Amino acid sequence: MFYWIYDQPSAAVGLVFALGFLAFVWLATLLFHRYFHPWFHTEGRANDMVGFALSSFSVFYGILVGLIAVAAYQNFGNLEDVVTREASSLAAMYRDLGGYPQPERSRLQGWLRDYTRYEIERDWPQLQHGIVPWEGSHRLEQFMDELLAFEPRRTGEQLLHAEALRQLNSFMDLRQVRLTNVEVGIPAVMWWVVGIGAFIVLLLVAMLDMDIHVHLTLGAALSVFLGLVIFLTAEMDHPFRGHVSVGPDAFRSVYTRLMQPNDAVSKAIEHLIANTGRLGGPRLQGTVVVAGKAVPGLYFGDTRVNNSFDLVDRAVRDTGCTASLFVRSGDQYIRVASDVRKSDGTLAIGTILDPNGPAIRKIRQGDAYYGEATILGKPFITGYEPIKDSSGTVIGVYGADRNL
Repeated sequence: MFYWIYDQPSAAVGLVFALGFLAFVWLATLLFHRYFHPWFHTEGRANDMVGFALSSFSVFYGILVGLIAVAAYQNFGNLEDVVTREASSLAAMYRDLGGYPQPERSRLQGWLRDYTRYEIERDWPQLQHGIVPWEGSHRLEQFMDELLAFEPRRTGEQLLHAEALRQLNSFMDLRQVRLTNVEVGIPAVMWWVVGIGAFIVLLLVAMLDMDIHVHLTLGAALSVFLGLVIFLTAEMDHPFRGHVSVGPDAFRSVYTRLMQPNDAVSKAIEHLIANTGRLGGPRLQGTVVVAGKAVPGLYFGDTRVNNSFDLVDRAVRDTGCTASLFVRSGDQYIRVASDVRKSDGTLAIGTILDPNGPAIRKIRQGDAYYGEATILGKPFITGYEPIKDSSGTVIGVYGADRNL
């Protein structure tokens, strides 16, 4: 009913409501005092009857307006919770996709990143104008087609795929709830009752008999407050519309804290794989001293990368992530080329991949790991891909990370 208010600044609309109610009660009061007061207040009891009617009517009207305001606020809060849970499901699904093999992982995570960015930049502004957007649904259909086409090849992938599908179902349910509520609001007939009730309350206030300056002051206080309450209820009536609305903050948080860093990490890993691949196949040969430790020499073709920083420096320059190359030495994976720095500012070459962290378990299984990890005591978004020789044996690790 109050659709026009959602296209205007909230402060301006609130002022219009307050001043509109104030103008009405003052005009009614002045007109009543000038033209109807002598006729209406012929008996002393008339003012008592007006006061009794005003107090009685105000009780019922106050309950009605209060219940409507509470309902609007609860609906606003519920939908805010729906959006938060929707974004959480999206984040969980994105993390699950981090365990998929390449190239499916990059494609699927790319679809979700594009969808999330589109939702924030394009779909949400449409929600604020009361338009149900459907382009996001088209993008999700493309993502789902590719996800459902994925065929797990191992038990771990089957479990991960099942969890990703569960998160997808939860996400789609919550998204449907959000879109369904874009046009849902307080019925127009109820707003007519609220408006007529406000008219009666203010008219009864104008009919009271008291000194004009007191009358105008009390009428102003009541009318301004009533106008602001109705304005606030109307602003929250459609939770996705206008300036007082449920925004995409939860989606933006997922995108900036998880997807953007993860995207950069994935690109850094791809950068390392592509540049080392141009040198030749990976292999181990001989022993090289790295930061005082004797470790196997890691070669790509004829190029040894131990203590060589050109590859990692290029990855850092092109992606903004820190990058490392690890070589397998027994059960450990040791950094032999890296731009990661320790707390004293020196390069972290010679340090090992956390033996108790989540990444090494996946690497030992021959799988990649993408997700949060602690590096030298600090939290990072990380990516680790196994380096395998021609026989399929894991001989090292590509690593990239970005500070949280």
